[in-house]
Amino acid sequence: MVDVPWKVQQYCYFWLASEAVRAEQVTECLGLEPDRTAVMGSRRTSPGLVPAAHRWEIRCETHGPIDEQASTVLARIAPAADRVRALVDGGDVEAGLMMVRYFDDPDGGYNAMGWWLSREQIQLLARMGASVESDEYAGDFTAHSRR
Repeated sequence: MVDVPWKVQQYCYFWLASEAVRAEQVTECLGLEPDRTAVMGSRRTSPGLVPAAHRWEIRCETHGPIDEQASTVLARIAPAADRVRALVDGGDVEAGLMMVRYFDDPDGGYNAMGWWLSREQIQLLARMGASVESDEYAGDFTAHSRR
């Protein structure tokens, strides 16, 4: 294996999505302003709806380790944790923490490979009924393959 460091671009966000509950309703329920919202079907309605659901998001796109970004996002949503759970328990809303990383990004930074969530963060996510998701993308696999 070639010992070449990867450059990583990454961001993190906490999301709520629903086919029935609009982002404005989520904002009202949580008493917390989102960083981004989307309206179901606002980009396309045929052959399928895009986005597929109404979305409400708190985001962190500050460059840094993804677990630090997760800490920032979770600290912002924590005061509304019980209200998030009430929405999720209502059956029409899903919630989650999304972490996205792009490897071999020419504008990314080095030394940002691993991540972890603390016991308290996992308990908070469970308390809200939220999932944890991670998307990772790589552009040039040849840079890290055996020669």
